[in-house]
Amino acid sequence: MTHLKPIRVGIIGLGGVAQVHLQAFELLVKENNHCVELVSVCDVRQDAVNATVSRVAEKGIEGVEGYTDFNTLLARSEIDLAMVLTPASTHKDIVNAAAISGCDVFCEKPIAVNEDDADAMLSICSESNVKLFYGSCYRYLPAIIKAKSMITEGAIGDVQLLTEQMIGGHGLAAYNELAPIHYPLGGPGGPGMGLVDHGVHLIDIFPWLCNSEIISAQGSGHVSGQAASSEYLLMHLANGAKGHLLYNAATFNTVLPNEGMFSGGQSYLNDSSVAEAGIWESAPGSISVYGSTGSLRIFHYTNALFLCNAQGQTQIPITGRQPFGHFATQLEDIAHVIHHNRAPSVSGEAGAVALKVLLQAYSPQGQSL
Repeated sequence: MTHLKPIRVGIIGLGGVAQVHLQAFELLVKENNHCVELVSVCDVRQDAVNATVSRVAEKGIEGVEGYTDFNTLLARSEIDLAMVLTPASTHKDIVNAAAISGCDVFCEKPIAVNEDDADAMLSICSESNVKLFYGSCYRYLPAIIKAKSMITEGAIGDVQLLTEQMIGGHGLAAYNELAPIHYPLGGPGGPGMGLVDHGVHLIDIFPWLCNSEIISAQGSGHVSGQAASSEYLLMHLANGAKGHLLYNAATFNTVLPNEGMFSGGQSYLNDSSVAEAGIWESAPGSISVYGSTGSLRIFHYTNALFLCNAQGQTQIPITGRQPFGHFATQLEDIAHVIHHNRAPSVSGEAGAVALKVLLQAYSPQGQSL
């Protein structure tokens, strides 16, 4: 793709998730990959803007424009793609403004805080004839990509159950949830490793892994501003499989010595902190996929994959950029889609579907989708 003109990108929102996206731009520069070009950044905090411009300049990304108002960025900065990395409650207004300005849009997860906002975003992007990409970065993790390939090839037979649980933290006294700017008080919300902010990843990839849509769901989700709680979601897929998520960030995990592993890449721990590659993780996050002839244990950030079947347990080799390099892989894919005028690999519609399923945890009975 080096012979094609780089996709010019403006980043709106320079909080925590923006740091891994910035790292992706820096990695591509280091690899001499010019599929994208970071030209502008925006945040309401001037100090964050200044720090980011200085940071990327040190990594060889010079001339980046800084703004504190996203409308000014959209009006003055000539970009092909706006990356909306702000809190979820702000997504609709920024995505809509970017679409009206005529550039394609990338929106981080979750796509919105309610279905009306998500629908409005899809509509304005369609009416403006711009692409809306959804930030399902898990689809670009090497261990998950390999697991999907194996499932498609029949390595574990018919998928029966997919599970993930994140239970732990540092107890109730140390519990923190994301601020109301992310998830308004009284609505769906919770901690960084809870159902809303983290589980939405799994809601997206469970049906994607086994190529079968979710047809109904029910559960119990945390309400922003209320006391810490356990959360769960049970999903019913069209192929008969079940997907189950279970979270609690206000207790302590029960892992025993030697149950962990050394991280094969950067990763998020169950308290939302970042671990560097090569350290010992006592409780690494993992996804289990159970089939009729075998099962997979996917350590998605630790970058390891195990096949378990009648022949025993086998570790499967993983190729590709180690985490957090998958954010660079995501950027490459987005650039490829825009260059060749194709439909997004992960569309805004996928984000809206994941949100609709998530919100069934807040419905008294759940419902068919």
